[in-house]
Amino acid sequence: MPLCPRLFVVVLACAACATASPSPPVTAAPAAARQAHEPEVEHSFVSTSHNDVPRTAKNDKKAAGAAGDFAITTPEAAKQLAETAVAEQLDPKKTWQTSPVLPTSWPAREHKVVFFFYPLAANPRSMTQFQLFSAAWQVEVSLQDGATAVLPLAKSRALGTVAQTRPSSLERRELEIAESALVQRLVGAEIDDAESPYWGYLKFMHEHPELGKDLQRRSPTFLGWVRKRYGK
Repeated sequence: MPLCPRLFVVVLACAACATASPSPPVTAAPAAARQAHEPEVEHSFVSTSHNDVPRTAKNDKKAAGAAGDFAITTPEAAKQLAETAVAEQLDPKKTWQTSPVLPTSWPAREHKVVFFFYPLAANPRSMTQFQLFSAAWQVEVSLQDGATAVLPLAKSRALGTVAQTRPSSLERRELEIAESALVQRLVGAEIDDAESPYWGYLKFMHEHPELGKDLQRRSPTFLGWVRKRYGK
């Protein structure tokens, strides 16, 4: 018996549905989403780790290799040795201020740094200010073996009246970068001069003019070089 035209159309439609390709698996969409987010994760890792690295320590491998033969490789370690070496010489009745780390010569001919110790006496006219005197002691520290040499200086002379204030976090950070750059250079590490790593010395002398003038007199070659190179 011949098929009804309407029934024939229905049969054809069912056949077409049966032969259609299956729908894609449900896991395809999450996989594509993961691929779309992967570059974001990689970028966040790079930017975070980069921001945590100081400007003067970008090439850690070269710095570590260059400093391998030195007992002292940081300004903090050198300062601690200097303060320990001169502790018994400092008058306990006075307050003492330690200078930033400086080279014993410039251009550097030896792997040594020097610190100057400045006495501050009480000011009878003010409770918040001190009388600053020129450096009374000089301590040299060898970066190679940590040996120290304590040298008395000429009789201190008055430099002026100063307020004993706490430096800002920015000032401390800039000086830390400058001191670290100097010590790294003395132990043979490469320093990127394009980033003005010694700027902190100029900042310190600007913030402490009385002390800065005395330091300029005691380390004229190095501080003169810093001022000429970065003081623009």
